Amino acid sequence: MSGEGIARTAVIVSVRRIGEIVDPDRPGETRQLAEGLGVEVLESKTYVQRIPQRFLLGKGQVEELHELLQALRADLVIFDSELTPPQYRHMIDFLESSVMDRTRLILETFAAHAHTGEAKKRVQIAERMFELGQLRAMNAGYDQQAGYIGMRGPGETLFQKRRRAKRSEIHDLRKEVKEVDTRYAIKTHTRQESAIAKVAVVGYTNVGKSTLINLLAGSELLAENKLFATLDTAARPAHFGRQSAVLIDTVGFIRDLPESLMDSFRSTLAESRDADLLLHVVDAGVRDLQERIHVVDTVLARIGCADIPRVLVFNKIDIVDQARREKVLLIGTGFMISATTLEGVDRLKDHIAEVLLRRVVHGRYVIPFTEPGVRAEIYAGAVVLNERLTARSWIIEAAGAAPGARLPHRFLRKD
Repeated sequence: MSGEGIARTAVIVSVRRIGEIVDPDRPGETRQLAEGLGVEVLESKTYVQRIPQRFLLGKGQVEELHELLQALRADLVIFDSELTPPQYRHMIDFLESSVMDRTRLILETFAAHAHTGEAKKRVQIAERMFELGQLRAMNAGYDQQAGYIGMRGPGETLFQKRRRAKRSEIHDLRKEVKEVDTRYAIKTHTRQESAIAKVAVVGYTNVGKSTLINLLAGSELLAENKLFATLDTAARPAHFGRQSAVLIDTVGFIRDLPESLMDSFRSTLAESRDADLLLHVVDAGVRDLQERIHVVDTVLARIGCADIPRVLVFNKIDIVDQARREKVLLIGTGFMISATTLEGVDRLKDHIAEVLLRRVVHGRYVIPFTEPGVRAEIYAGAVVLNERLTARSWIIEAAGAAPGARLPHRFLRKD
């Protein structure tokens, strides 16, 4: 799917029923996805219907849309809903144009921003799963016999051949990804055994997560005003007061994310489960703020993050008025910041330091000079607060993250 490419100019089409409650931000979100792929959106069109149409649009509406595409010389039409296989074929035939629905657009977006071999394979799995579902739906409508010699009998259908090919591709890709997952599990296990705290930055797409991490860690992680700019989970070291931490940037969430894609990226999203703290970043200016917070909370609960402490971070506060700020405060306790003007960022850093400090274990270790490896272990796995020497040993005051911390307790002194 990702190899098909994206056309240069497009019209976005929304279809709704009379009386249907419409999400006012949905077309804008679809536009952002398209523009993030380099598509020039020429116009957005909404069709209102009394009753659902078998092919999504009625005959007159299809003719009107065809004329609009011709007049604008647009070579792509994007539907901000999912099309069934018959609807998809119908639109291609009658519009004489390239056609994408929301699911295909999201998959293309992930494919375009998959920068590593692991991410590309995960996207390919999601694509093949989607295509397999499309094949099943198509087969429900018609059955075409192939009858090639050498297959599984002369009566094997075209659907069965294609389904077997897709399943074989998925099996091979999953086998390759499993090796990556094994390496990931080892990496995560190693990080769990470390005393360094983990802070996962989560949230909706395009809310400024990467920009905030740049500020907190001083890194140069890709930060673009594009949905899904961060496809692969990225980790950056950071310091909050005397606390060492790893900042984990995660894939952004979006409503109506294809189920197959969510499953394929589960292990990547699951890195948030190992966090000591979640920074949930939201765009303070969006109209459906509570809905977006709910979407992220739901997904986090699904992957096992419900019990992890979290901090709400309302970003882009510099572009909202005072009335909006007051409304945001009513939604939930959090920090209002601007990753652009730096308003509130220092307060957020101080709060993160306080939270992490409450989640560490302090101890005084007496390490004989004959055990230099133990001293090195403490320095590698904990925050050293103080160290002094006696005639025979090092006395080290250190703090390590409570979850999974594996400091040398046999040298711990309680007195």
